[in-house]
Amino acid sequence: MLLVTVAAVFGVLLTLSLANDNVDVNNSGNDGGSVNQQVNINNQDRTANINQFNGWNSWDSICDYGNGYAATRLYKKKICVINKMKPNFPSLAQLKAISENKAPPTTELTTYTINQKPIVNIEEFGSHIEALCKGIPAYTAIELPQAEEGFALCHTNSMITILGISFCF
Repeated sequence: MLLVTVAAVFGVLLTLSLANDNVDVNNSGNDGGSVNQQVNINNQDRTANINQFNGWNSWDSICDYGNGYAATRLYKKKICVINKMKPNFPSLAQLKAISENKAPPTTELTTYTINQKPIVNIEEFGSHIEALCKGIPAYTAIELPQAEEGFALCHTNSMITILGISFCF
């Protein structure tokens, strides 16, 4: 009986330790500044939290693979942007490998424009995105069509790129 109990406790601890992957990435920018990025992957919930700490240019993202949406909270703009995850969006395993520099980052760039109409019911995107975006204006992102050269037509100089996704403001 004691052996079964010990095995059960060990199994639970092992399962919990396999459910999460945490990666810290520290980079120095071109101006000598420091950018710290954390990637926390919860395999059980099928979510990834990505936090980039860079003063006013900081942002937090959550990729909710269960409901197929990603959200990014942009601190400088004081908004949250939500987009549908396309089939070519990196998987949790690919995201971990990219974060650990064991795989090249995605080269395909998808450009979105921000819908000017705010989201009324943020809870429709799931509890993880609601937790990130609640209390600030949230907007959906609309994919821009690609031009012949493979670049989307973004008619502004205000652009932010995160994980191969560019947001035009």
